[in-house]
Amino acid sequence: MAQSDGSANLKLLFVMEVFSGLSRGSYLVSVGWTTLIVTNDVARVGQVFIVAMLTALILGPFVGTIVDRHSRRALVILAHGGIGLAMLFLGFVWLGQQAPGVAPLFAMIAAASALRMLHNSSHDGLIQTVTPPGQLMKIVARFRGVHLISTAVGTVLAGFVIEAGSPRMGFVFSACASFALILPMLFVRTAAPQQMTRGAMAFLSDLKGGVRIFVENRSIRLLALLAAVSLPVGQLSNAILSSFIRDDLHMGSDAFGIVDAAWPMGGMLAALMLSTGIARLSGRHMEYVFAALAGITTLAFSFCASVPALAVVHGAMGMTVWLGRIVIDGRILQTCEAANVGRTKAGVDMAFSLSAMVMCLSPTAVILSRTSDYFLYWGGFMTVVAVTLWVSDRATGNAAARP
Repeated sequence: MAQSDGSANLKLLFVMEVFSGLSRGSYLVSVGWTTLIVTNDVARVGQVFIVAMLTALILGPFVGTIVDRHSRRALVILAHGGIGLAMLFLGFVWLGQQAPGVAPLFAMIAAASALRMLHNSSHDGLIQTVTPPGQLMKIVARFRGVHLISTAVGTVLAGFVIEAGSPRMGFVFSACASFALILPMLFVRTAAPQQMTRGAMAFLSDLKGGVRIFVENRSIRLLALLAAVSLPVGQLSNAILSSFIRDDLHMGSDAFGIVDAAWPMGGMLAALMLSTGIARLSGRHMEYVFAALAGITTLAFSFCASVPALAVVHGAMGMTVWLGRIVIDGRILQTCEAANVGRTKAGVDMAFSLSAMVMCLSPTAVILSRTSDYFLYWGGFMTVVAVTLWVSDRATGNAAARP
């Protein structure tokens, strides 16, 4: 009976993942496009995503602690109910103003980012609960694959909805996807959460416990560092790829579209490879291998000068980054205790957000003559750090194995 419930829960979570991807994809398009139209300022679009990363960095410990103290099923429902309401606010209240201000937009972006972080940590906790340990990596890969595909579909559909209707309808579409996600969650059966001590002091104690997880668990600490070093290169690509194509290579939007589309294709291929359950791909230390390969492909991308080469290498970047992301996510769920999933995931997300901010702001902080140089230097940095961590982890493991 328990196995039957677990299988049913897993299917419902996959349905939920479809709507989660549709919600996120349509959100990205609606926010990015509408911000550009309303403000007529490309810099504002970048600021929107900086706000999202800052929110994760500041609120991460609190979100993770909340996830570990309450029903994850209820938190997913709460999160997407809130995201849907935030999208409706942007569509009807914010756009309904004669001169929409930036402050309400940033406030809703911060709220939606915090709620999506709440969803992500709760969702991964649910996956850990309903999946046998031996199948965890394969199931995580399938979830990430479904999310990638549905996010891509969401971006396309939102673009058509906005073009056929108005920017307001893009937000409405995103809100509907979030509200639809709640329906399958109502039927997910989960065990009652453990009884937690109530009160501000108990919450503060759990908050400090989140810090201890990373101080005391070397494996989790290394995974967080590896995620911070290797995964944010996707955000770097989002920030400077258009400049690389236009300013360095003097190519047009058609080339940009082809090269940009190669990244998610590489990500989908990565999810497909890992979802087959090939043991060697998720074996010990493979997260370091994929992180190093992500650095090497990023470095190689800086030397590409033709559309075919750019597309192939950018796709390889997407594939290696997503191979690393999936293995790191799976390894975290394999390593951490069920009671600590929220705080562990939030801590890793915080490390990722901080590193992503540094990477995305590096072109502003340090002016280089060519945009490609940012890919060159960050790729080299990623490779060196990944290899160093790999060697360190192997040396520590070998020392521990000696009698």
